[in-house]
Amino acid sequence: MLIFASFAALVLLLIYFGLKVQNLQKQLQLCQNSLKATSRRMSDANGSMVVLAQQIQSFLAERLDASHKRGLVNAKHYETLQPMFEKISAVAVYCMEKGMSVEEALNAALQDGEVTLEQIREVIKVQPSDIRMAWSKNTLDGFIIACRGLSFPPTKTESSKAE
Repeated sequence: MLIFASFAALVLLLIYFGLKVQNLQKQLQLCQNSLKATSRRMSDANGSMVVLAQQIQSFLAERLDASHKRGLVNAKHYETLQPMFEKISAVAVYCMEKGMSVEEALNAALQDGEVTLEQIREVIKVQPSDIRMAWSKNTLDGFIIACRGLSFPPTKTESSKAE
């Protein structure tokens, strides 16, 4: 009788753990499917972000060129800013994918040696306060805002109207 009771208890434990394992396998399968779907969405979003960053880069680079041709950006500043504007999409990718700050991303993107981060900082120092404030955030949104301001600086009449 004692052997039968212990055998029945072991069978019940076996059934309990068997059901528990099945439940855990179902949860694992759901988690794996969710992970695959999330991974696909992240990949799609990442691709879209790269395309968007390239569009922003081309737009801002065109604006910088146009401002230089109109004489709104002097030649020295243009020579310093132009290589940085060619790397906006790379900076965005470094910030979004690798979690770098803008400063780290710029150092990585500008390794060619055309221009240094110190040269860019010298140009930023002489800019209006809104551009300096956006730059000092050291975030991707601040970087884009600063680039927008650098690519089309306000004229003297516009800046006097704002005051």
